[in-house]
Amino acid sequence: MAQEHIAALKKMALCRALSGAELEAIAAIVEMKEIAAGRELFREDEPGDGLYLVATGEIEVVKRSPAGEHSLAKLGPGGVLGEMSLVTSDVRSATGRALAQTTVLHLPVRKFRSLQESGSTAALRITAAIAEVLARRLARMNGMVLELTGGPGSSASGRSPLNTQDLREMHRAMQVWSF
Repeated sequence: MAQEHIAALKKMALCRALSGAELEAIAAIVEMKEIAAGRELFREDEPGDGLYLVATGEIEVVKRSPAGEHSLAKLGPGGVLGEMSLVTSDVRSATGRALAQTTVLHLPVRKFRSLQESGSTAALRITAAIAEVLARRLARMNGMVLELTGGPGSSASGRSPLNTQDLREMHRAMQVWSF
């Protein structure tokens, strides 16, 4: 089973900086899970139980609102979700649902934190890769805010920029959009 996990991890951008020994350390604690199309991987407001890497298939990340569900992202092979549960103890900020038969690698938070506490370089490199994922998402959101505000370099021509209250609401919403 460990060799199967190592083979799957090697395909993940999140694991590209890991050495062979580091891949083995992560492979020893990941769990492979199969999710049928239409089934939930995790649900908004439930405790985060770890990070998920999409090996095959596709997961849609949706957020509830009074107006219904809103799709935040669709993640295929190599996609990372649930990374915030390795960083914080917050509940899930969105729901992950399989759009097709999907295989994920689950990195459980308790096992990962034990690896961190042992001083593992594998855990350090995964943490750095998670920071990179979060930084890219934040940069993408910053670009969206600039676009919506009609700021310099935006193509919001023909639209009026958002007002201060709209920006405050958007900022509040963005704080929970890492899933």
